[in-house]
Amino acid sequence: MGRYSEYTLDELLEIEADWWDREDESDRRWVNEGVQLLTYLSSKERDNIRYKEVKAYLLILQGESLKIKDRSFDRAIKAFEQVIRIEPDNARANYRLGFLYFYEEEWTKSLDAFYQSAHSSPNKTRKKLTPEQMIKAHYYILKNSKIITQSSLDHIDDMPYKQLEMNEELKLLLDEIRNGIEPNDEIKPYQMIINGVKYSDISEEEYEMRSDIYQPIFIFNQISLNDTEVSYKGKSVSIPLRNAAILEYLMKNPNGVARQDIISRLSQQSRNPEAALRQIISRLRRKLAELDPDIEFIETIDGGYRWSVAGEYRMFKHFRCVGVDILF
Repeated sequence: MGRYSEYTLDELLEIEADWWDREDESDRRWVNEGVQLLTYLSSKERDNIRYKEVKAYLLILQGESLKIKDRSFDRAIKAFEQVIRIEPDNARANYRLGFLYFYEEEWTKSLDAFYQSAHSSPNKTRKKLTPEQMIKAHYYILKNSKIITQSSLDHIDDMPYKQLEMNEELKLLLDEIRNGIEPNDEIKPYQMIINGVKYSDISEEEYEMRSDIYQPIFIFNQISLNDTEVSYKGKSVSIPLRNAAILEYLMKNPNGVARQDIISRLSQQSRNPEAALRQIISRLRRKLAELDPDIEFIETIDGGYRWSVAGEYRMFKHFRCVGVDILF
């Protein structure tokens, strides 16, 4: 941050404008420069929420580009916590924080963040959840609750039976809970989505078989938050986190998506969001052309874009992979 201490605030704003003019989220130097600049601007104007929001997103990009496997999003979590300290009613910041905690297996913290996001009443649209996000927030409240409950049941199973006999209320509650939780005879850690709309949970064995890249269909495979591959007829390419999130959103909405719909959901506060989106779509198209240059995978429609692959296509995610939701 020392490099910025010699500038006035007006000069720093000019530097920021120049940085936005060079916007390129695939460029690690641009991302790293932005983190340093916005960290300093945040320290100069502590009540300016925009700086902290953009910094939080850049830290996610930074973690993705560096492929940090161990606690890769600690700094992103801290940045979103800073946003929430300034704006406790920011439902979207809590929402994204919930996904970051979920990815890190901090189930209790994730539950609390999603609960706060679903029960906040912000007065500005940019802080509010969309109806779809509200549904997702409640889904992850239930998901976290189930994981926490199962962990408690496992601990109770290790307790001496005589201790449990002493508390009839606990025994009754355990019976109620166990009757309400699905039997865990077969673990199905993967989700498969066919043509963007048909969801099912599948086992490890089914995943290995149905995600085989040599099948004559398009496959979107989010192996982890940092690792998304798409394949078609035996060819595969890797897709960066943010681009993968937008591709996933298009594939889950095969009838088409308006540009403004995508822009309104993005966490990054770009100076020129439409130009930034066009740049992302252009990069996605170049990546997908490596699979087959004769296929137009993403079609431009009036006011937006549409996933245009004919026939069946499949999407796979581990239950902990929440890429699109972290960014949207």
